[in-house]
Amino acid sequence: MKRILVMAAEQEELDAAIAAYNGCRGQLKNIAEVKFMLCGIGAVSTCYAITKEIYTAAAAGKHYEIAILVGLAGSYDLQKFPIGSVALIEKAYLGDLGFDTPTGLKTLFDTKVLDSNIFPFKEGALCRLEAGAETEEFLKRFKHASAVTRQTFTGDRSKRDEIVSKFNSEIEDMEGAALHYVCLMEKIPFFQLRGVSNEVGERDRGKWNAPLALDAIKKAMLEFFRFECKG
Repeated sequence: MKRILVMAAEQEELDAAIAAYNGCRGQLKNIAEVKFMLCGIGAVSTCYAITKEIYTAAAAGKHYEIAILVGLAGSYDLQKFPIGSVALIEKAYLGDLGFDTPTGLKTLFDTKVLDSNIFPFKEGALCRLEAGAETEEFLKRFKHASAVTRQTFTGDRSKRDEIVSKFNSEIEDMEGAALHYVCLMEKIPFFQLRGVSNEVGERDRGKWNAPLALDAIKKAMLEFFRFECKG
């Protein structure tokens, strides 16, 4: 039986995925074993939670065939990823690992502290490890994006512009790079789906639309579970 790990940083995000699963539970029960887990907010707690779960499962002889992270995110490009849209993250960048200088962020790759192509990085990015051919064909229905993982929400327009210029990414999140790093190191196929709730740089949370983004996540995961039902 296929084993699937579904994670989110916060309960409302996980609940959206669980609601999608409940719509297919009867059909899926003999096809896939799905575990839902909170990984916590931020890259540190996410890295720990995923690693612990992977090794705990492996010790019990239960390896995961795929790991999935769902959650809300901000968009750097509202034309490509408007509020309420869903992004499939292909590449994740560590957006605050390096040196803060008078001319802006210098990453560990910029300063040659790390080789930008040292495993698991490719040109400074953590690229998604693909699943099987059928799953990859399914994932083509989602618009692909690159994301910057930061440990603080970007609430300043000048910082936003700096990040866009440096990483040329469309999405900002707080956990994604941890998923990419751990799963690449452990050779577990994975993907993350991000529902856009706000524009990056918008400090007024009253202008964010979390319900719309959560509904988008629910619909996207329902599509995934229905795909899995086909076996």
